[in-house]
Amino acid sequence: MFKQMMQGMVAVMLLGAAQVVLAGGMQGMGNMDMGTQALAAEGQMHQGHGMVNKVNAQSGKINITHEPIESMGWPRMTMDFNVQDKAELANIKPGMKVDFELMTKGKGYRITKIAPQK
Repeated sequence: MFKQMMQGMVAVMLLGAAQVVLAGGMQGMGNMDMGTQALAAEGQMHQGHGMVNKVNAQSGKINITHEPIESMGWPRMTMDFNVQDKAELANIKPGMKVDFELMTKGKGYRITKIAPQK
């Protein structure tokens, strides 16, 4: 009986984890191997489009659920980004759809331009 109860608990936990993944899409970079793509694109500009989730203008950080960025080999996912110019976040609010330019630098990424979608 204990074995059946444990199997049931494991099944419930796996089902719950699957629902979180399906409901949230791909949340973050996880273990995705972006190394070779990013290194090849050092200093290159990439275009992104997405939905703003959080904005911290004071620290110059933004969380965006972006569409695939083919030039970087990235699927749709949710990520935190630093922005080059904090002032560009003054008119950006959660829930807005935005277009942005992204530049790679080493193993990091920085938004160099961001604006609400027209």
